[in-house]
Amino acid sequence: MRARIDALTGRVSMYRLATITLAIVLAQAVLFAFLDVIGPDPYAILGTLGVVIVATLGANEIAARLARVVPHRESSVITALIVTCIVQPSLTTPGLLAAAGAGVLAALSKYLVVWRGRHLLNPAATGVWVAGLIGYGFGQGVGFWWVATPALLPAVAVGALLLLDRTRRLDVGLVFVLLTIVIIGARLVATGTAPLGAVTTVLQLFPVVFLAGFMLSEPLTLPPRRWQQWLTAAVTAVAFSIPFGFGPIYTSPELALVIGNIVAFAVSRRGGVALRLVERTPLSDHATEYRFEPSRRLAFEAGQYLELHLPHRADIRGTRRTFSIASAPELAAAEQSRVAIGLRTPEGGSSFKAALAQLEPGTRIAVTQVAGDFLLPRDPAVPLLMVAGGIGMTPFASQLASLAARGEQRDIVLLVVSSNPGEVLYREAAEAAGARIVEASPDQLTPDALRALVPDPAARRGFVSGAPSLVAAARTALRRAGVRRVHTDYFAGY
Repeated sequence: MRARIDALTGRVSMYRLATITLAIVLAQAVLFAFLDVIGPDPYAILGTLGVVIVATLGANEIAARLARVVPHRESSVITALIVTCIVQPSLTTPGLLAAAGAGVLAALSKYLVVWRGRHLLNPAATGVWVAGLIGYGFGQGVGFWWVATPALLPAVAVGALLLLDRTRRLDVGLVFVLLTIVIIGARLVATGTAPLGAVTTVLQLFPVVFLAGFMLSEPLTLPPRRWQQWLTAAVTAVAFSIPFGFGPIYTSPELALVIGNIVAFAVSRRGGVALRLVERTPLSDHATEYRFEPSRRLAFEAGQYLELHLPHRADIRGTRRTFSIASAPELAAAEQSRVAIGLRTPEGGSSFKAALAQLEPGTRIAVTQVAGDFLLPRDPAVPLLMVAGGIGMTPFASQLASLAARGEQRDIVLLVVSSNPGEVLYREAAEAAGARIVEASPDQLTPDALRALVPDPAARRGFVSGAPSLVAAARTALRRAGVRRVHTDYFAGY
């Protein structure tokens, strides 16, 4: 089931998946409005949508030209769709101006509220909140959150689950939703509402599901580590659930998310980094390593990944990709710093890989995030079983090179699963770290075959990296073979 879901949603980029799910929600909203199932005027929804898209995309194009960067149009489309779901649908001039203002402010926030080239606040939440502050003096409200209605909840919930699952942030969304239910639900119960009724009210009449799935999950404004993400979700939930007010500043979902974004920045302080291509080297007939020199020290831990933004004429998967870092952080911190990534180079690959292969040495590309919790246990006494599927060897290469650089000895079995017999990428890094290398074919990912290849799997902690289908199969086989804790590496992209 896990592999089937990944295969279905993995056909498109995260940006495209977000666009599709939001478009479905809005299309259903228009249909329900025509059928009088929900309150807003269908023509007002369509008119507001058109105005917000034009305003958001237009502002983004102008700001990108002034900043001398390539505009990321699909990101702006997503922002416009979210803003449309938040602002009050209207066909009046003041209402449309307020909606357009929210879209413009959302687009500009990506260029104005930045830290080392990286925007800090969710654009849609920021645009709506600032537009509300401006409109406060004129009696023109902006944040309406009309999408929070029982009739639209099923579509919103499915879209939110797809996005949270694709980004592997279901737990982050649940932290926000459950804490919000507890806080608001307790207030409702205290006023006489039945507990079940309080839960239903929070889910149906408050935009908790929409905010969790479509906004809180935005990778660019979430901190990189899981505990930091949980903290951000918890702070956002508290700010969302507890009423407060001071003049034009009062409790609202958009302000709650902005507060959460500020906390996320405070605990991580990530900034944008540019990488200059130094060289590319073949790892095998089917894989290539790219080595870069960062514009400043790139802080990461062995096993983490980075997201690259390469403007080009992109296919359906977009202009951004995530790649495991294959080099050790100790080497990146050295005087001659280098950061390496490895990737498959099949014929007829993605437009991103084709554009990357055509880069000339010296070309700079942007790193939009460094993140991931695919980290080795701190206790060196824990025996490890690493399962690498093809190019899934890259995070292990970083971890093994890091161990070798520190002179740290660990009990490691590296199970390499490859469809190309005899191919073990980064074999030198594994041997330098003293890992025992075991080669296997994909059809050997069964409990009995694993026990034959690795006599003591139940005594080891499992780590799996590779294609989604291999990760799902290996995780199942490891658990059935007795491995109690299995960590998996997964790259959704956005």
